[in-house]
Amino acid sequence: MHLEPPHAELTSFKDFAKHYLMIVLSILTALGLEAWIEHAHRTHAAATASAQIEAELQTNLADIQRMRDADAKRLALLTQLDNYLVQAVKDGTSAATITQHIDTQMEGDFSLGLQLPKLRHEAWDVAVANQAAGWIDAGKLRHYATIYAYQSDFERRVSFNTSVNLQGSRMNDIDADLKAGTLQPLEVMHTVNSMASSLGDTVIALDSMKRAFGHELPGLVAATSAAPAH
Repeated sequence: MHLEPPHAELTSFKDFAKHYLMIVLSILTALGLEAWIEHAHRTHAAATASAQIEAELQTNLADIQRMRDADAKRLALLTQLDNYLVQAVKDGTSAATITQHIDTQMEGDFSLGLQLPKLRHEAWDVAVANQAAGWIDAGKLRHYATIYAYQSDFERRVSFNTSVNLQGSRMNDIDADLKAGTLQPLEVMHTVNSMASSLGDTVIALDSMKRAFGHELPGLVAATSAAPAH
């Protein structure tokens, strides 16, 4: 800020007071303008960050719903197979009959079939990095932060549950046994039970994520439900 000194000689206190007041007003005006510009910048940055975050979360939510439906469908198939295998082992059903049943029911795809949503967080990371997150309304910010925390917890939970349920399951070995005709009914029963447990835990975790969205961002859930499916 540049101030020009008075060109006229100050011959009285009144002249001095007038020029002093002009200087003070100029400074206050400049400071006020600067504050207004900074406020406008922060308001715009917060609005932009909020829009990008909500668009990202809406995409995540739609993906969660799609993956949940696909996993629930696969879980139903594995549960049916698990129930069949338990009864088949009890009845002493031959390995050849069990192999044929598995091939028919699984359509040659003996795998977990787990589908997980890609929970994006780039918009949130950018908002935190450029400090725009700090200018978002505190209530909104808390809801956003809670959802992103749920996303991180979900990924850790699924990774842990899958590793625990499928540890030593020999899923690949049993797939090879199916193809080679050397299937052991008891082993495949244990493996399918572990597969169903892992998938069931994932479906529960996805349902929990959906409830978290509904609690924290009901408007976003309504908008996602109303959006046409792709």
